[in-house]
Amino acid sequence: MSWWIWIVAAVLVLFAIAAGKILRTTEFHDEKTEYETVAPLDFRHTILSFIFYPIGFFTFVFTVLTLTPLVFLFHPKRVHRTLRFYGRLMLLSFGVIVRLRGKEKLKREKAYLLVINHESLFDVFLMACLTFRQVTALGAAYQFKLPLWGLMLKRYGIIPLMRRNTSEAMEAVKLARQKLEAGICVFIAPEGTRTETGELKPFKKGPFHLAFGAKADILLAVFKGSFEIKRKTDWRIRPGIITIDVGDFILYEDYKDNTIEGLQSLTRSEMLRLLDKEDTSEEGTTT
Repeated sequence: MSWWIWIVAAVLVLFAIAAGKILRTTEFHDEKTEYETVAPLDFRHTILSFIFYPIGFFTFVFTVLTLTPLVFLFHPKRVHRTLRFYGRLMLLSFGVIVRLRGKEKLKREKAYLLVINHESLFDVFLMACLTFRQVTALGAAYQFKLPLWGLMLKRYGIIPLMRRNTSEAMEAVKLARQKLEAGICVFIAPEGTRTETGELKPFKKGPFHLAFGAKADILLAVFKGSFEIKRKTDWRIRPGIITIDVGDFILYEDYKDNTIEGLQSLTRSEMLRLLDKEDTSEEGTTT
């Protein structure tokens, strides 16, 4: 057997291990939670999932094997077109089509804080679809331990986040502030983790400390339909369309005299408006 076949086999094994780690960190089960409002999945989605998961897995392998050299060879600000292509390719491999509205706002030269809702495991690929310039984000620390994928994240400048370690989380926010001040846009999901119900979770205060500290303008982008396609509480997928709506800027000049809590509440209200939803939670914000 030729040496290159052994290399390919080794890479596939490494990615199988990586996929296993991702699945273990995700709360997959088939039970419909008390507050879920979307239609339940059935045997058709089970069959479709068995078809799309292998396609998605091999597309992911292809993506990482071909994207990693580009990230190492070129400066991050030069690969945003490639990231958009791979983001849409990954979603298409799972039977997902993306519609983006308001993309002209993403091309603004001045750096901004890009605030998103967090509904699905696919959100990372949706974020790639929003990359029209150099960006960074806060990513779960475990991802940096995955073969090649972790190296690519580190090289691109993604900031590791330890959610259960307060001091590490504050350090991550500090690094994100430095990125903004250096002219690099920052993705952040103020909910912290994926919703289990499809409703917007309470917002953390960290992103708004970041906004004030960096004197950053805030741009909202919401993912509509990603929860229905891949929810946190079920391993199956429902192929379909995800719409990304980009809102208007919340300018620093307009909120600089506000409080952390006031900006937190304003941002949440604007996100709910973009989602065409009302705030059904008893506590829309948290620490």
